[in-house]
Amino acid sequence: MDSLAHFILALIAGMAMGLHRKHKVTYIAFISFLAVLIDLDHFLVPLGYTTVYRSMHNVYVTMIAPFALFIASYHFEKNTRSDRWQTFFLLLGVMLTGHVIADMIYGPVKIFYPLDDRDVYLPNIDIQATSDFTSEVIGPIGIGMTAYAVIIFFGSVVHDTLYHMRHNGLQVREAFRRSLSDLF
Repeated sequence: MDSLAHFILALIAGMAMGLHRKHKVTYIAFISFLAVLIDLDHFLVPLGYTTVYRSMHNVYVTMIAPFALFIASYHFEKNTRSDRWQTFFLLLGVMLTGHVIADMIYGPVKIFYPLDDRDVYLPNIDIQATSDFTSEVIGPIGIGMTAYAVIIFFGSVVHDTLYHMRHNGLQVREAFRRSLSDLF
């Protein structure tokens, strides 16, 4: 997938999480731009810095690092009214994870690189209504977008739960219930 599509999908993710109500769209756009930067590894192979395309498209860069920074920022901002860094790292993690999933629609990604060199694909499912119906009902793009939507949903629930904990003084369980009731 090209970098512009990644940027647009990341923007959509930030908007879908409802963060534009609290943060400026430029904030979401900046994080969207950062989520596209892992595509710089496409330039590292021709320059000789790595031998693997998509070397930065791994769980360590896209999921574990943002999650660890999210946890650290949670503890740092725990007793304050601010959640700016928590939101930043949560949104960055959602966007980076979505970036990798979107790339897996079009080809393999070594998501455990450099520890494991195996390629990982999204399942190539092609479900058609009938044999005469040439357009697929469910295909790789739909599966990838569904996975991205689930990640956005998860990020929204985490963000809303933390909001209810901070602003309403609720415990985790009650804040989680409140965030789910806000969505449904």
